[in-house]
Amino acid sequence: MSRWKLYDNWYDDVAGLTVEQLRERRAFAVQRAQDAAARGMGRSPKAARDWRERLRAVDDELVRRGIHRA
Repeated sequence: MSRWKLYDNWYDDVAGLTVEQLRERRAFAVQRAQDAAARGMGRSPKAARDWRERLRAVDDELVRRGIHRA
């Protein structure tokens, strides 16, 4: 299995994940977006934008299922 599978299939996998997995991915995406935008961490606006899009995909799936994000 590719080490990058998580990233490559992020959008395809979202619909098939459990609620727990969605919450884990959400927390992961939040942290990565914050790290990409942080000073002293090699700020990368493109990476931050990409992680916010992934976060939005997870949030949209949670809303579609009628589940609160937290």
